[in-house]
Amino acid sequence: MKIAFAAAALFSLSLSHAASAASPTAIADIAKIYDTHPLIFMGEWHRNAQQHGFLRELVRDPKFICRTDDIVIESGNARLQPIADRWSAGEPVSEAELVSMYRETIVMFAWNAPMYREFYETVREVNMKHTCPHPVRLVLGDPDMDWAKIDTVEQLKAVPDRDQFFADVVDREVLAKKHRALLISGALHALKSYPKREPGDDSGYSEPSAAQLIEKKHPGSMFIVGLVTTPAAAEKMKMPPPPSFRVVKGSALEKLNFSMIAPAWDAKPVIVNGKHDWELTDSNAWASMGKVVDGVLYLGGDETRVFPPPSIYLEPVYQAQLRKRAALIKEYNGQDFGVILDDLIKEAQAAEKKPQ
Repeated sequence: MKIAFAAAALFSLSLSHAASAASPTAIADIAKIYDTHPLIFMGEWHRNAQQHGFLRELVRDPKFICRTDDIVIESGNARLQPIADRWSAGEPVSEAELVSMYRETIVMFAWNAPMYREFYETVREVNMKHTCPHPVRLVLGDPDMDWAKIDTVEQLKAVPDRDQFFADVVDREVLAKKHRALLISGALHALKSYPKREPGDDSGYSEPSAAQLIEKKHPGSMFIVGLVTTPAAAEKMKMPPPPSFRVVKGSALEKLNFSMIAPAWDAKPVIVNGKHDWELTDSNAWASMGKVVDGVLYLGGDETRVFPPPSIYLEPVYQAQLRKRAALIKEYNGQDFGVILDDLIKEAQAAEKKPQ
């Protein structure tokens, strides 16, 4: 589980805000995928403002959302599914209950970024406005663990594999019910194949992705959409002006190497300007585009990421919870998230001391 903990920290290098205006054609084209596939899997670049702007517009658009029964997300603890059901139905949910859904996952920091809460709010908004004849269910896809009951590494080891759990949720809550669903999980979880490994290579993921597990059990059920991440890649791929969507199979894209739009494959802890961060590395051993994704989406190539105010980490109870989790993860696999928490606390304390 080396990368299972670090995955949500892989993309953390930019600080400002960006937005996108979705093309009705791109959304309509993606909606048509439901004609042949009950599952549309969007690989998410964590904290990417432009992609999340598109996701919110996708969910608000009747052409897409009214063909969707469920939205399965990585950024929510399945143990709290009853809260998600009440929330998405427009019923009263306390602030503590709302934040617990995304703070209680095995991932420590990523989902505090504002766009994840905004996505929760968008699903609730669509249902409360009765955009569609049927409500859309928000399904939480991270393991149903309870951090309050985990005090030892052995207990932490008993937490289910995140990719397998996500795949099982899709199997049980979507396909078994003959539903259609939008799946949203980190980009590396949403790929049909990984780079070829050389002997002794311990980088990246060693276990099957959620997408691979779903495809193995339900061949042909899923359509994976990869994000075209830079204008240079879009030009080489001959993408139309953004936002634009293309099917890979049967096109010239099929044989292009996936490395031109691939997410970082590995991350190593480093110190940058006195703060703990991650050094991202790519792989040059990716397969062709057609063997990794089924479609590609280009939104303009803005890689801007947005982070929450570090002041949230000054909350005494939450801070204590995170310290406990960081200590267990460090004991389990050596990854030290405690130093990242220390950096965030120092940043928040410094901000409080600045004159207003």
